[in-house]
Amino acid sequence: MSHSDGGTWELTDQERRQILAMPARERYGLFLQITVDWEEAWGLHSSDGWVLSSGADGRDVLPLWPHAGFAEACAHGSWEGTSPAAVPLDELLDDLLPLLEEDGIRVAVFPSPKGDGVLVPPDELRRDLKAELELGE
Repeated sequence: MSHSDGGTWELTDQERRQILAMPARERYGLFLQITVDWEEAWGLHSSDGWVLSSGADGRDVLPLWPHAGFAEACAHGSWEGTSPAAVPLDELLDDLLPLLEEDGIRVAVFPSPKGDGVLVPPDELRRDLKAELELGE
């Protein structure tokens, strides 16, 4: 996971499989690290905008991943035909998460193709990302 010039790091199939097989909580920690390192997170986008899924309680959830490759791995089934789109970290912290908070939409952090991500309220994710940012300073 070293920085290469021009865009996001290369993710090998093996890395992708290994990481997607990790427990959801471990992927959550990884999401924080990678998102802060690369200053971007990834969602899936369709012609209607960001793709939302619904939680067990029927409320809207926004899935986010730390790399386009992971988002792509989940772009099938009901998300067929969607494509990964980046959201810069500052935009995520300043605009997107506060907006989700207002709308009562939670975030599914780093779902795998099997569908399990860690569901968190946007303000909690924002707090965790900011804490991770401070660690790196």
